[in-house]
Amino acid sequence: MRFITIITLATLLSPVCSFAASREQQEMQRDIAQLQDQVRTLQSGFDQKMAALQTLVQQALDAGNKANVNMGVLNASISQTLDRELRDKLTPVAGLAAKVDNLSNDDAELRNSIGDLSAQVNKILQLLTDVNNAVKIIQAPPVAPPPAAGSFPGGAAQSSSAPPPAGVIYGAARGDYSSGKSDLAASEFAEFLKDYPDDAYAPDAQLTIGQIHYSQGKYDPAVADFDAVLERYPDSKITPTAYFMKGMALRAGDHKDKAIAEFRALIKKFPNSDDAKSAREQLKMLGVSQAAPAPAVRRRPQ
Repeated sequence: MRFITIITLATLLSPVCSFAASREQQEMQRDIAQLQDQVRTLQSGFDQKMAALQTLVQQALDAGNKANVNMGVLNASISQTLDRELRDKLTPVAGLAAKVDNLSNDDAELRNSIGDLSAQVNKILQLLTDVNNAVKIIQAPPVAPPPAAGSFPGGAAQSSSAPPPAGVIYGAARGDYSSGKSDLAASEFAEFLKDYPDDAYAPDAQLTIGQIHYSQGKYDPAVADFDAVLERYPDSKITPTAYFMKGMALRAGDHKDKAIAEFRALIKKFPNSDDAKSAREQLKMLGVSQAAPAPAVRRRPQ
């Protein structure tokens, strides 16, 4: 009974204690619930802001990638355009440079060809002169045979020291020259000039001696030989050739200024001759004008 009484008292007292405890628990649970609601609210706001921030960051990344792609495309387009423009602009320049180089080479070859052609023309002219002289010799009347020793037509005695006829000496010299016996021909032409200095063939003989010396590389003697033609036979038909060959000998002998002066003198005195044309070509190859430059005017002191 005592035990039952105790249990009954405990049962009666327990609602009071449990009521007090449950109230505190309820208040604590309410606070915890409010705190949880605040945490959930904060977490929700944080998640939303993080989501928005991630969206903005992703958009910025996409925009940056797109901008990089666009810049790469633009850079490639600009490079292609510049390359194409440079090729289009530089191709004509390169072609022009090649044409200029080819033109320079062609001009040098043309100058050399003109020089060779001039030399060949001079040789042809000389050959024609030789042929003309040979024809004249053939057409000349035969020379009478020499009289017997110690006799002369009309009873007069002929001197044993009389030179051979002019045609004989000149024909022999011309024949030796044509056959390549230059030294022998030069001595024979010199003998002809000594015996017949006023003969019609004398200018040609003097000119041929100069040409022999010129072909042998003896330029100073050749200049003297051509000078002799100009001094002794200034009105001869071969005077222009003597001027031209004197200029060529001076040029070959490293006397450029004197050669230029000789070519200019030829052009001035015989402007319409074939040798004047050759002289103009020589002056062009030397890079000078046909006429001599005007002398500088000296000012009087004030």
